[in-house]
Amino acid sequence: MIQYKRKNWGGVLLMPYKKATFWFSVISILICLNNYLGNDDKNVLLIGLNPLLNSIVYTEPFRHWIFDFDSAKLAIDSVTIKVQFPTYIIHFISFFLTGLIIDFLRRLVGRKVKRS
Repeated sequence: MIQYKRKNWGGVLLMPYKKATFWFSVISILICLNNYLGNDDKNVLLIGLNPLLNSIVYTEPFRHWIFDFDSAKLAIDSVTIKVQFPTYIIHFISFFLTGLIIDFLRRLVGRKVKRS
């Protein structure tokens, strides 16, 4: 039988699959792969469901970081404009930070419940 070492820091069990940061990172990677492989050609999952990307996509300096307008000249429909690599990085970082915030809030609530 295999026994795993568990670390307990501050009353929180640190197993990676129990942390929101891990799951948000996995979901972000899956969404980015889905978009990169062409299954999300209208960028609904990648940009539409990410509040950070959805807000900066309409501001002018960031538009050119997100969309590849050079390939848009050849596109038939403006909806099918490809995204650039920084979009995937911003998506992953925003999901990772969201997971960190959720884990931090869970830790704070856990400590307050333990004290009372």
